[in-house]
Amino acid sequence: MSVKSCLLIALGTLFLISCSDQKEDNKDQASIEGEISNLPAPVRSLRLSRIDTKGPVVVDSAVFETGGKFSMALPSDSERLYVLEVGGQRLPLFLEAGQHTLKGDFNQLYQSFSYTNSSLTDLLKRVESTRVGFEQKAQGLEMNYKSAMNSGSQKGADSAMNGFFALQNTTKQYVKHLIDSIGPNPVSHLATSMLSVEDDFGYLDSLANRFEKERPKAVYTEKMKSYLEVPRKLAIGKMAPDFSQPDPTGKPVTLSQFKGQWVLLDFWASWCKPCRAENPTLKKAFQAFKDKGFTILSVSIDTDKDAWLKAIVTDKMFWSHASDLTEDNAAARPYFVRSIPSSFLVDPEGRIAAKNLRGPALEQKLSEVFRGK
Repeated sequence: MSVKSCLLIALGTLFLISCSDQKEDNKDQASIEGEISNLPAPVRSLRLSRIDTKGPVVVDSAVFETGGKFSMALPSDSERLYVLEVGGQRLPLFLEAGQHTLKGDFNQLYQSFSYTNSSLTDLLKRVESTRVGFEQKAQGLEMNYKSAMNSGSQKGADSAMNGFFALQNTTKQYVKHLIDSIGPNPVSHLATSMLSVEDDFGYLDSLANRFEKERPKAVYTEKMKSYLEVPRKLAIGKMAPDFSQPDPTGKPVTLSQFKGQWVLLDFWASWCKPCRAENPTLKKAFQAFKDKGFTILSVSIDTDKDAWLKAIVTDKMFWSHASDLTEDNAAARPYFVRSIPSSFLVDPEGRIAAKNLRGPALEQKLSEVFRGK
C-alpha cells in the first residue's frame, strides 16, 4: 500500500462534509464590506455560495466597484459553511451576525485574506492550516517512498511509511485536542473529516454523543448522527448481518451456517487488482488457521460467472464462495460496501470482531485469537 493510498484512506475532503438545510428564520444580518487588491481586468464580479449536502448553492453575488471594493448583506447563519468565489479562487467563511470586513490580495488571496468579527472563520483557518501542513509533509514522504521503491531500498520505503503513520497519528491527536477544546460547533464538525471513521470510531461516537447532549437541535449535530448511523450499525461487537447467496454450484450459502467458527467475510471481484493482490495473504491465513476454527467466506460482486470461477482456481482460493452475480450485490448492501476489497472478521457468536484487516494485520489478529490453541 502506498503512502498516497494511506493518505486517501486517512483523509476525507474538508469541504465535502457540510451541514444540511435549515430554516432561514433568523432576521439578524451579516454584512460584508470587502476590498480585494490587484484584481485582473477580466474579474468583475464575485459570488457567495452556501455549502450544502449536494454541493455549493449560490446565494448572492456582487459587482466589484473601483479599487476592488464590494458589499453584501445576508441573513446571518452560523451553522453552515459559505464560500466566496473570486476569479476561480475560493475563500471559506461563516456568516455570523454583525459587520464583517474582508480584505485580500488577489495574487495570494487565501494566504492574504482577513475577515473580521468571525471567530468561526478564524477557527476554520486553523483547521485548514493543519490539513495543508499534513498534506505537504505527507507528499514529501510519498516522494521518499516512491524513490526508495524505485531504487530497491526496502529499508528506505519502510522508513517513509513509518514516518507517514507517525505523522498521521500526531496530526490526529492534535485535531482531537482542538475539537475537544472548542466543543460542538460547525468547525469541530468539519474537522472530523481529518479523522477516520474506521480507526477513530470510538472517539467520533463519543463526540457525537457530546454534540447530542450539548447542542441537540443544531444542524451539525444531526449531520454527525447521520454520518455515524452506518458505522454504528457495523461497529465492533455488533451482530454481523446474515444473508443467503448461491455458491458456484448454485447451492445457498449463509453466513450463519458458519456460527461457531471465526469467519473472514471477504468482499472482492475477479477484476479488482487490489483484491487479487490480497488473495495470497488470505490463502496463507486460511492454511495456517483452518484447523483451529477459522474459515473464509468470499462474496464476489462479479457479474461474469466464468471470470469469477477462473479467478478462484487461478488464485487457489479453496474456501467458501458466494455471489448473486449482480453489480449491486445483495449481501454487500447491509455491510454498506462502497469499495473493494472490504472485509469483516466475525467471531463464533456472529459478532463483528475486526474490519478490513490487510496484509500482516490479518495474521497478527488471528494469532492473537488462536494463541495457545
